[in-house]
Amino acid sequence: SFRAFLFKNGFNGFTLHYCFICSWGFLGNLFSLMDRSFCIAPMMRRTDRHFRYLSSLLSKKTILFTEMIHANAINRNEPERFLNNSDISNDTVLQVGGSCPKDLKKATLIANEYNYSEINLNLGCPSSKVQSGNFGAVLMKDVNLVKNCLSEMMKVSSKEVSVKIRLGVDNSNINEGLDDFIEELYKAGVNTFYVHARIALLKGLDPKENRSIPPLNYERVFQIKKDFNHLNVIINGGIEDFKMAKDKFKKLDGIMVGRAAYDLPFKLFDVDHIFYNSTETNNSLISVIDDMFEYIDTLDFKNAMKAKFHMLNLFKGLNNAKKSRLLLLSNEKNDKIKNELKNILVANENQAA
Repeated sequence: SFRAFLFKNGFNGFTLHYCFICSWGFLGNLFSLMDRSFCIAPMMRRTDRHFRYLSSLLSKKTILFTEMIHANAINRNEPERFLNNSDISNDTVLQVGGSCPKDLKKATLIANEYNYSEINLNLGCPSSKVQSGNFGAVLMKDVNLVKNCLSEMMKVSSKEVSVKIRLGVDNSNINEGLDDFIEELYKAGVNTFYVHARIALLKGLDPKENRSIPPLNYERVFQIKKDFNHLNVIINGGIEDFKMAKDKFKKLDGIMVGRAAYDLPFKLFDVDHIFYNSTETNNSLISVIDDMFEYIDTLDFKNAMKAKFHMLNLFKGLNNAKKSRLLLLSNEKNDKIKNELKNILVANENQAA
């Protein structure tokens, strides 16, 4: 990391502190070279390493996110269990949760040893369980605590530290109040904001309702980018049509898609062409099936079942989609499942022809 470089070359004390202040703008730009044009949102029980592997077969350029992982889960257990990302070639963002600066610092230090391109602090999850632990969206009510958390993470991180936020929580001011919040985090060193374009209502709505009932406010996100043009602003919420989104949100630094990517993962085939102007030929679904089962064969039974579960939606809309789902959920041998799935794809291709 830059901090380690300075220590190695004889900088310390006030000089180190001053160097960090003066160089942060440069470092922010250096860290932010990652192209976030298209990102898959962190989703609990969905964006685990197995779905990330599947996504990497469908799109080589998509920025992937882990599920939100609490700092204590990393600190108090075997980190490999939560942080293994070794099979993923795409840039991947580790999203962490927590509100204890010391714990987040420790988790960040551990995460340096894994192949993540960025570490993201969750400030947007509205679930009651998360609220009771004083992390997620409720932290947007305490900017000083958030700054302390981020400061401790940045002291040890070898990667950029970013945040994922809502427009506000409950009756907070989504104009001046949100601007003040963003400005304070920028002063703390944050250059990249993933913004769910809704407020979070922490009482009376569950997480699913918080993804649909509070109205989308894309204009407010556009205003954030206008007012903070030096920051990376990636928009999240309600995005389903990828081609339309590229044009609609072209003034921003990228889009983040959640359920639309998980529920219809084959749409990821188009991402590299639409967002990254790639001319490479996409893998076929048949080759994706082959690669996935080669990967699944390296897993234990429990993880193999998880990986196959994430493949269920690959066949949505095809003839014999129900049969494919039953196969993937069965205890049949992997070779038999693979071959049957490939036969279903071939039959669909022949019928389309």
